[in-house]
Amino acid sequence: MSTDETQILIVEDEALIAHDISFTLKNAGYSISGIAHSANDAISMMKKAPPALALLDIHIKGSIDGLMLANIINQEFNIPFIFLTSYTDDKTLARVKELKAAGFIVKPFDAKELCTNIELAIERYKSEKATPTDWGNVDNNYFFVKRSNSLIKLCVDDILYAQAFDNYCNVITKEEKYLITHTLKSVEEKLEKYNFFRIHRSFLVNLPAIEVISEDNVMIGDVSIPIGRSAKADLMQRISLL
Repeated sequence: MSTDETQILIVEDEALIAHDISFTLKNAGYSISGIAHSANDAISMMKKAPPALALLDIHIKGSIDGLMLANIINQEFNIPFIFLTSYTDDKTLARVKELKAAGFIVKPFDAKELCTNIELAIERYKSEKATPTDWGNVDNNYFFVKRSNSLIKLCVDDILYAQAFDNYCNVITKEEKYLITHTLKSVEEKLEKYNFFRIHRSFLVNLPAIEVISEDNVMIGDVSIPIGRSAKADLMQRISLL
């Protein structure tokens, strides 16, 4: 049964629709932890107070849409989410399946269907709950990152580079790319005792992974990474020349 203790986050960039959802849920006995009009707002709210469940519109304004936000939730927050959207094309549905959404409701929504889906999602989550985590402290040359309901061990030496992505960061290895809800500056601080160098305002590289250095960029595998104007001299001092 729903209670005022069950906090729901609404991620919807249309104010009238968000208000309608909020009104429906409050009438059903839920509390609203917040109404976010963008992915950035939603992530800030979840960091401050993780809700019991998030309702996500897929096509929200900003560089991060609802599908990308769902992936971040899977990796970092470990809470159930339900898509509430008017988009039902095959490509969207395929992505929804990959992200393991707890539900998918087509607008205009039915209040009873919405509340039933929320109850089922929360109960399923409680029964399958895993211990949430962040990417944590780098210790003993490794740390753990969140992927769906699993914690994956990542060795520092396996990191090729990290790239800023809005207020988040992509950590790239030879095999995988992990999106984490930390800024590049935060990642740099965690890896400062290792052999990493901020080569550009958007890139942090593992120096041993560099294969070629040219005038304006370095190559790590087949990826070209630009060198910031102020970083070139410092980079040359950090590498070994024959």
